[in-house]
Amino acid sequence: MFSEKDLVARSIEDMAQEVEELQALAREEREKSEALNQKEIELRRKSVETRSVNAELAESFWQEAESLRDESRELMRLFMEHKLRAAEVQHRIDIYDQIESLDDYDEVWRQAASARRG
Repeated sequence: MFSEKDLVARSIEDMAQEVEELQALAREEREKSEALNQKEIELRRKSVETRSVNAELAESFWQEAESLRDESRELMRLFMEHKLRAAEVQHRIDIYDQIESLDDYDEVWRQAASARRG
């Protein structure tokens, strides 16, 4: 799940932009998957309705529905992959923010200690 981007130093802004892009991509994939699921349901319904009239057409509807199901599953796999990647990058940003906060606390403690001595 690592990418080339993990091997180079990047700014927080670059990582935040990557998180936004990954989340947008994941939303798009989920929406496409949901639309394909609806089409799959409709094709299966049509297949059942036409089975008694035209078995060959019904079978083609069913096969198309199977294909859409596979495509929908792949989109959901990509959705999860992108959501996980976004969470991983966000976690790195959060760790960086915590380190920055600790650095700020150290400085505050140093100033407080020197003020008490003076």
